[in-house]
Amino acid sequence: MDIVAAFIFYVIPALFIIWFMVNMVSAQRERNALLKELIAKIEKTGEE
Repeated sequence: MDIVAAFIFYVIPALFIIWFMVNMVSAQRERNALLKELIAKIEKTGEE
């Protein structure tokens, strides 16, 4: 029973936190790519 309780209270929350952090990093990378593309378009428009 102690192993099950440890799994529920330690392993599952740790896995959730790791999943959340990976998800946030992925979202930030996508956001940065979009912002770089937007900046490139703005700079290109300013040169013309």
